[in-house]
Amino acid sequence: MKMDPETMQPLLQSLAEATESISADILAVEGGMPIVSWGSAAAAGVGGAGISAMRDAIRELTALVVQQAGDGTVESSAIPGYQLLGTALTHHDFRGSVCLVRAGTREWSEEDRRLLGMAGSLCAAVMETSEMPSQHGRLDALVSYVASELMAVTATDLAETTYRVLGELGRYFEADTCLLRHNDPSLKASVLVDEWPRRENVPDPDPLGVVPWDTDDPIFAMIKDLRDPFILRPGDGQQDYQDRVEAGSGIPQVSMATVPLIQGETTRGVLGLIHFGDRIWTRAEVRALRAIASLLVQLDARVAAEESLHHHAYHDELTGLWNRRAFVEDLNEVLAADPRAPLAVLFADMDRLKTVNDVLGHTVGDHFIQGVAQRLRDSVRPNDVVARLAGDEFVIVLHDIASTSAAERAARRILDRVAVPLEVGGHAISRSASIGVVVNGDMPSTVDELLGNADVALLEAKERGGDSVVVFNDDLRSKILVRADLELRLRSAISNNEMRLYFQPEFDLRDGRMTGVEALVRWQHPERGLLAAEAFISVIEEINLSAELGRWVLEEACRQLAAWKRTSPVPPPLVRVNISAGELISADFVGFVATLLGRYGLAPAELGIEITESTVMRDIDDVQATLNGLRGLGVTLAIDDFGTGYSSLAQLKQLPVDILKIDRSFVSALAESSGDRAIVAAIVRLAEAFNLTTVAEGVEDPAAVTTLLDLGCYRAQGFFMSKPLPAQVVLEQARNPGVPLRMV
Repeated sequence: MKMDPETMQPLLQSLAEATESISADILAVEGGMPIVSWGSAAAAGVGGAGISAMRDAIRELTALVVQQAGDGTVESSAIPGYQLLGTALTHHDFRGSVCLVRAGTREWSEEDRRLLGMAGSLCAAVMETSEMPSQHGRLDALVSYVASELMAVTATDLAETTYRVLGELGRYFEADTCLLRHNDPSLKASVLVDEWPRRENVPDPDPLGVVPWDTDDPIFAMIKDLRDPFILRPGDGQQDYQDRVEAGSGIPQVSMATVPLIQGETTRGVLGLIHFGDRIWTRAEVRALRAIASLLVQLDARVAAEESLHHHAYHDELTGLWNRRAFVEDLNEVLAADPRAPLAVLFADMDRLKTVNDVLGHTVGDHFIQGVAQRLRDSVRPNDVVARLAGDEFVIVLHDIASTSAAERAARRILDRVAVPLEVGGHAISRSASIGVVVNGDMPSTVDELLGNADVALLEAKERGGDSVVVFNDDLRSKILVRADLELRLRSAISNNEMRLYFQPEFDLRDGRMTGVEALVRWQHPERGLLAAEAFISVIEEINLSAELGRWVLEEACRQLAAWKRTSPVPPPLVRVNISAGELISADFVGFVATLLGRYGLAPAELGIEITESTVMRDIDDVQATLNGLRGLGVTLAIDDFGTGYSSLAQLKQLPVDILKIDRSFVSALAESSGDRAIVAAIVRLAEAFNLTTVAEGVEDPAAVTTLLDLGCYRAQGFFMSKPLPAQVVLEQARNPGVPLRMV
C-alpha cells in the first residue's frame, strides 16, 4: 500500500495538536520505522536509549492493536513519563496502527480516544481515495484536507467549519452548489443544514429548507432511507424535483451527485454536489464523496457525544435546569460585560421538604422538585435564569431589575406561585418556600458575593419561620462581617487561651445551700470583650469545632473543681457540663471522661453530664449506650431543657438519668401562667415516679421560688439567686450558705 506522507501529515498534525501529543505515527505491524510521522520524541527531549525504548514500545503497541482490531483504542504507559495510545489501521493488504505519544502522566480522556478512533477511520478514507484518478487532481489530498479540517471541530465551530468544507468541495469539483442535509425524525423531514454558496434570494417559505418525507417529490421521499449514491441528470424524468429546485433557486435544470450519511442502520442525511445544467459524475468523484460523507458521520457522532457531555456538565439531571457551574459561568459573563448590570439574584429554598421525603418517599419528593422547578421556570421571563444548586435549593437571576422593591415584588409572586398545591403521585402536596434577594448595586459585585449575600438573606428568611422574602441590606451585611470575624478568630481562640469558663450556681430552695455549679463557656474576644455562648456557638457548630471546644470545657471544668477542692474546705459539691450530641456518641467519650476523673482526682459523683432532651430523642439508641457507660463510671446524668423534646414515658424509662432540668420557658412566667404551673407539676410528678430529682432553670423572681416549692421542685438556678460567676467568685457563694428563699 503506497502512502503519501505529505497527504497524511496534516491529518496527523491535527490529531496530535487536538490531543496535546508530542508525536503521531502511522506504522505497519511488521515494520520498524513509522511510514508517516508528525512530531518526534527526540524533539521533545527524549534521547539515547530512551528513543530506542520508545520505538520498541510503539511497535509493541502496534502489534497489540492489530491483534485486537475492532476492540477500540489501546493505551500503554510502558515508558516512564510518557503515555501511548494506539488504534488499528487496516486497508486492503495494509495492517498497522495510528499511535500517539504524550509526555507526562495525565490519563487519556474519552475525547482523546474518540479523536484517535476518528483519525483511524479518516486515514483509511485517505488511503482509499489515493487510488482514485481524478480530472481535478489528487482526491487523497482533498480527503486528507477535509479530515484535518474536521479533526478538531467542536460544537462551537461546527457550522463555520462545515461551510468551509462545503466550499472546498464545490470549488474542487467545479460544482455550482454543494449542500448538506440532515434527516430530522422529530420533524419527519429532510432539513437543509448548509449550502455553498448560500443563495442570495431565499423564498419564504423556502421549498428547499425543510422538506417533509411524505412529500410528493420522489427524490426527497427517497433520501430518507438512501443507502447508496444517487445520480440525477436532466431528462431523467424527475420533473417534480427539478421544479422544486427551480422554485428555490431559479435554476431550471440541474445535475446532482448525492451520497448518504450512514451510521449503522440509519441514514443521517445526504451530502450532495449540484451542477447547473447537465454533467457526468465519475465513479472516482462519487467514491471521494462517500469517503468524505463517512468523515461527516463520524464528526456528527463526536459532536453529539461532546454536546451530551456538555449538557450533563451544565444541567441538573433531575430537573433539566442549569446547575451551579452553568449558573456561575453565565453570571460571570454578564458581570464581566457590565459590572453594574441591573439584575437581582434570588436564592430560594423549600420549607420542610424533608417531611415529604420521610412520609411519601424520595420518588414522590423528586417528582415534587421537578414540579417546583417547572413552576419557577414558568414564573419568570424567558431571558431570566433559573438553576438548581442542590436538593431543594434554587437560584434565580432576574435581568433588568433596577430596584429592590421590584425584586421583592417579583420574589413574592414566585413565592405565591410555588405555594399552590401540586398533584404528585395521587397526593396534593403544598409547601411554602423562603427566598433571599440581593440586587446588584452601585458597587460592582462578584458572583460569589451576590450568591453569598442572597444566602444570608435566605437564612434570615428561614429564621423568621419560612414562607417569607428577605432582601439583603446593610444590617445583614454587618451580620456577615461579624460572622466572618467570629469564624476567622474562633479557629485559633482555643489554642490562644481566649476561652473562659463561668459557673452558674444551683441552689436548694429550702435552705439556700449551693448544690452544684453549671459550667458555661465564654469567649474573651480580643476586640469585643467577653461574649456569651449564644454569640458564637452556632458558628462553632458550623465550622466543626464543637468536639474540640466541648472537650476543652469538660477538662477545664474538672481542672477547676480539683483546684477548688485543694484551696477551699467548702468547694462546690459538683460541676455540671453540657455535652453536644456529637461528643456524646463519639467512640471514646466514656474513656475520655474516665481519664479526666483519674487525672484530676475527682470522684465520679462530683461530675455531672447534661444533655438536651432533643439530643436524647434524636439518637436515643447511641445515646443510651454512652449513658450506660457513664452510669457505669458513677457520673451524674441530667436531661437539660426537659419538656421541649417530646420524649415519651417509655423512652424516659430506658434512660439511666438522675435529674430532669425543667426548661426555663415553663419557669419564667410560672406564677402567672396556670398552663406553665400544670406542666411543671406534671414534670415533678413524673420525676417522682421515676425516682428522679428536678432542677428548675431560669428562676428570675421570688414568686417563681414560692411556686416551685409549692409544687415540690426544691432545686433551681437562675438570675434571682445568682448570675454566672467567674471561678474565683464561686467559692464566696459556697462559703456563705444562704437562708431559705421562700417569701414570707
